[in-house]
Amino acid sequence: MSQSALVVHRGARVVTREELDNVPAPPPTDTWFPLTHSHVLDRTLSTLDQAGFHPKRTQLALSRGDAKFFATIDLESPIAEGVALAVGVRNSIDKSLPIAFAAGERIFVCDNLAFRGEVAVARKHTRFGADRFAEAMAKAVSGLAQFQEAEGRRITYFRKTEIQDTMAESLILRAYERQILSHLQLPRVLSQWRKPPFEAFEDRTLWSLENAFTSALADVGKTNPQRFCGLTIALQGLLAEAAGASEPQFAMPA
Repeated sequence: MSQSALVVHRGARVVTREELDNVPAPPPTDTWFPLTHSHVLDRTLSTLDQAGFHPKRTQLALSRGDAKFFATIDLESPIAEGVALAVGVRNSIDKSLPIAFAAGERIFVCDNLAFRGEVAVARKHTRFGADRFAEAMAKAVSGLAQFQEAEGRRITYFRKTEIQDTMAESLILRAYERQILSHLQLPRVLSQWRKPPFEAFEDRTLWSLENAFTSALADVGKTNPQRFCGLTIALQGLLAEAAGASEPQFAMPA
């Protein structure tokens, strides 16, 4: 069973916890109150632990002169066969990004990762930003058990829902029109759908199509984890639209 592999390029680098701890935050201004990357990670891990979610593997990355931070945390929490909960957390100390937290699923057979918008939190670095982020993340984490159950139903439904090439191609085109895919990624998704590289995705189902998308988007995850998170959230919204009319019960409660 594979685990998450946080691969970074374009000046980004995977770091140890000790290296992360050695990155200080600059002094605050009248309106901007940066948090150290370590503080954001510690608060995330402690909030998850208090809710009964334990990390199986944590990977850390820094970029832009150590000003940007991103982590993926695989949890010991299965969603469905071959799928487990994962979370991503990010921070910046150069005003480029807000503090953010998102949850999704990790596909073990191919190490695909996708985040979902139902459990996504972002807060600015204001005077009370740390408290606001902690409160919002605690609320999001408190709903992870519901999210886990709902995702299990969604994945089961997607695995059972057969689709024709015409529907798959329509969804791929819609993803391009919504700028989830670039003109370079579009043929990659088609290729992944038409000739799946993994036996698990040979069935002509919504689940196979979802993984065709996330496989094609993997390069974005390597070069820009923050953008990858946003794209996969948008992708999940598109797929939920396609399936939601006939199977709405897997959606997260409001």
